[in-house]
Amino acid sequence: MDKITPFKFEEVKDFDRHIDLSIPNYQTLNLLFTSITKEFAQPESKVIDLGCSTGRFLSSLPKVEGCEYIGIDTISMRRHEEFNFIQEDCEKALKSLMATDVSVIVSMFFLQFLGYKKRDRILKQIKYLIEKGAVFLVSEKVYLDDTRLQNLIHRLHIQNKRKGFTDKEILDKDRQLAISMFCQTEYELEAELKALGKVNKVWQSYNFMGYVIQKKE
Repeated sequence: MDKITPFKFEEVKDFDRHIDLSIPNYQTLNLLFTSITKEFAQPESKVIDLGCSTGRFLSSLPKVEGCEYIGIDTISMRRHEEFNFIQEDCEKALKSLMATDVSVIVSMFFLQFLGYKKRDRILKQIKYLIEKGAVFLVSEKVYLDDTRLQNLIHRLHIQNKRKGFTDKEILDKDRQLAISMFCQTEYELEAELKALGKVNKVWQSYNFMGYVIQKKE
């Protein structure tokens, strides 16, 4: 049997297009998160994008004067002129920012690639920032709690992906993601997010979800 290697984002050609083809209605999510970030970003504070990859989200954001925009990732996939880029482990980078004022934290399909223990440690850091007033925008792929619906949605998603990828490309990526992506059920994810603060679901496409978490009143 061939050895399966983890999915490597840095090896994908035209990564932004790859994401657009892989996640149905991704542009709608991007528009929503852009509008919400602009609404809550404040002067003399920071907007942080965890796992910023190519930096497309931060680069395209309308900037609030006096607000600092920071992208964090362990790999650099392009030059980042429109924001400050920290090439470092996310947990370590967040630790260095805990004493600063953060107005918005963004995680778009990033946390699901962390092991559960590291994910839990980072969420504790994020909870601390939420309690200080930060707004957390997060999107994740989940397993639907109803198995029958999950199988149906998965089949429809595969049919959708065939518009941009070959069957071999789809199968190869699924095998790679099976050892590098750690999805939760929808129930597990929402329970986890409710422990952070007040939760509002703002987007769903197939079994991809987008949420906004704020400090509980």
